[in-house]
Amino acid sequence: MKKSGILFIVLLLLSSAAYFLVINDRKEENGNLTSDRGFNVKSMDDVQKIVIKHVKLQPLVFTRQGKQWLLNGKYSVDDAVFINVEKVLTGMKMLYIPSKATTSTILESIKKNGIQLDVYEGGNQPSRIISIGTDTQKGDGTFMILGGTDQPYVMHLPGLAGGLRSRFEQPLENFRDKYLFKDQINHIDYIKVEYPKQNSSSFIIENKAEKATIRPLIENITEPALSANHQLITAYLSGFESLGAEKLINQYPAKDSVIAKIPNCIIELKRRDGIIKHFKFFDYDDIETVTGNSRSPEEIRGQNHLLVYTNEKDFYTVQNRVFGDIFRGYQEFFKPENNQKISK
Repeated sequence: MKKSGILFIVLLLLSSAAYFLVINDRKEENGNLTSDRGFNVKSMDDVQKIVIKHVKLQPLVFTRQGKQWLLNGKYSVDDAVFINVEKVLTGMKMLYIPSKATTSTILESIKKNGIQLDVYEGGNQPSRIISIGTDTQKGDGTFMILGGTDQPYVMHLPGLAGGLRSRFEQPLENFRDKYLFKDQINHIDYIKVEYPKQNSSSFIIENKAEKATIRPLIENITEPALSANHQLITAYLSGFESLGAEKLINQYPAKDSVIAKIPNCIIELKRRDGIIKHFKFFDYDDIETVTGNSRSPEEIRGQNHLLVYTNEKDFYTVQNRVFGDIFRGYQEFFKPENNQKISK
């Protein structure tokens, strides 16, 4: 009797376990689970490299450089864009498992137009390979397959409405860092500002260790009666610490015709480490609407956007609400010392 009782208890436990597994499988088939199914990384700190391969776009290789990321071994990465990739890798969850009837169609679609995501967490081989398909018809998730399997899942980011494919279906330009100036004042050797259409406003600020000084770029200019306001010069130099472009537009159709024009402003910045950067600014509004011809710093500040051609042969658009304060004329630095702010 005692042995029969023990056997009964064992059978009862096995039956309970079997029942749990069956119910669990049914829940899984109905899409009630939120398991990441091995797609996620625990922490981006463990990731050393990410490779995105798309059948229609050039491969993108992100490699960790300390706390920063380098794109294709050449470009700094725009953190505001790359964070969308990071959030998917660390936070995506399974929404549901597609029906078996749709599996072959999903696999064929991924084969023809999928995005392959290789994630390296150390070593020369990826720790996981993820194939990204299309978004679902409802747009509530994205079909994905983990490398080495033929089982598609619909993955999503909890709290985010929409699919995930677009976060990886981006051209190289979208991922590139768009900061034109990230120069702290103590790293600047000099800044030369030229206004080709109004030379009298052009100047150079030499940032010496003892004190920054300003002088005009043309000779025989009438000097202002007041001495240069050192507070205004310092404020101007500090304005180059963080200036980011709106968009990188190397494929802009009129790029060649724009850079053939006389720039509204030319800025040359030399760092104390010897690096020299050149920027040519063109009035976007004048070009697009064919109205006006901004000559003075004040007229340039009155525009909404500018086109910028850099010495790296890149072409950007910038907003004047961000860049406007760097378009100053030589005469504007000669104000009483108690006026600490450059008036617009």
